[in-house]
Amino acid sequence: MEMSNSSWLVLLAILLSSTAMSLDLTGNWKATVDTETMPGPDFYIRQIGKSVWMYEEDMSDPTWTSIANGPVVDNTVELSWADIPKGEASLSGTLMLNVTSDNELKVMNQIGGWSGERLGTK
Repeated sequence: MEMSNSSWLVLLAILLSSTAMSLDLTGNWKATVDTETMPGPDFYIRQIGKSVWMYEEDMSDPTWTSIANGPVVDNTVELSWADIPKGEASLSGTLMLNVTSDNELKVMNQIGGWSGERLGTK
């Protein structure tokens, strides 16, 4: 039995969509420079479908704590973030992360004072 071109396209679309959905960013992430994990802030990420929620705090510097939320679009996480009253800081902004693998998120763009180059190893 031979498959038609349209049947192959449907099968390919199903396989590609299931592969894209299998990536789960949920976990405890740390800031990294090159391949070295840095002491300091913890980034707790929860992914629900294509939505990402993130809580960030640095127990060694309790002057700031922030939360973030946004969608996963292809291999990019588009977050809006804000400091919360647990700390003293009151910044907010946006953060775009490139999902380079299931254990590395690279900062593509940020607005509002968020610092860091990448998050790694959950």
